Amino acid sequence: MPYDHIVVASGELQNPRQVLSKTLLDRMEEAAKSDERVYLIKPEEVGDNALLRPKQEGTLTWHFKMENSRDIAFASSKAFIWDAARINLPSGKKAMLQSVYPKESDGYEAWGRSTEYGKASVEHYSEMWYEYPYPVAVNVAANVGGMEYPGLSFCSYRSKGESLWGVTDHEFGHNWFPMIVGTDERRHAWMDEGFNTFINYYSYLAFNDGEYTNNLIQTRRYANWLTNENREPTATHPDRTQSNNLGMVAYMKPAMGLMMLREYVIGHERFDNAFRSYIKTWAYKHPQPADFFNHFEHVVGENLDYFWKGWFYSNDNIDLASMGCILT
Repeated sequence: MPYDHIVVASGELQNPRQVLSKTLLDRMEEAAKSDERVYLIKPEEVGDNALLRPKQEGTLTWHFKMENSRDIAFASSKAFIWDAARINLPSGKKAMLQSVYPKESDGYEAWGRSTEYGKASVEHYSEMWYEYPYPVAVNVAANVGGMEYPGLSFCSYRSKGESLWGVTDHEFGHNWFPMIVGTDERRHAWMDEGFNTFINYYSYLAFNDGEYTNNLIQTRRYANWLTNENREPTATHPDRTQSNNLGMVAYMKPAMGLMMLREYVIGHERFDNAFRSYIKTWAYKHPQPADFFNHFEHVVGENLDYFWKGWFYSNDNIDLASMGCILT
């Protein structure tokens, strides 16, 4: 890359002394020990090549290493503000949350909290479901709404407040589905977006004791779609799903189904035990829907065929009137 660029990427930087100035190396070491964000490049330092670069001409080669990854991504710019903080993992290991963003995105109400958001998200999922396996997690302010890769996410540079929290939490949640549990989102979108939307619900509740709201549990909001004659089953492949149904088919309905299982059907302890076991068993593998259903039932010790068929493969609704006649 050009000498005046900063590069962030999936995986761990292997040659920091060759591409970072001593000032940046010292700040990186400080960030690795801090639960509060540490500026690696301050807003007023953007463009100060003498302070930030080990050389003042030509190019620099950045080496990154990533293990157990289905994909990688990187971002490069000479206009990045750069900050970071450590991630505390349940095993005692540490990782690092980094954020890069332009001056247009700066400010406490905007990307100034990106590292706080990402750190909280990764720590929550690590504690509740499965420990984050990568050495870094990077949030990049970009001109897309949100897009996920292992260890690196792109989120809109325009996002602020709850919007930035929501997209950051969602994109980092994708590290678990479909990055760690390598499901095929091109065929089974609900095992990707639906599972992620489900775990996002609990991350929302946990962040700052509910600083932001999550209305997934307000299922009455979706009653019109759930009874619409043009709805499609959750198991419909995304390339065959009508575009106006995709949000419900891939994201909301599967997430609500898992939430109902956890909150009302089998309870927190049994659900969590089965869901954690599923993630651990299928980490870095490629499960199909039947693998999830079978594994979950095996751990729970209960046949849930009626639930899988009814919620994921069918459009049927409970006909209370007919049931009343039968009962009578």
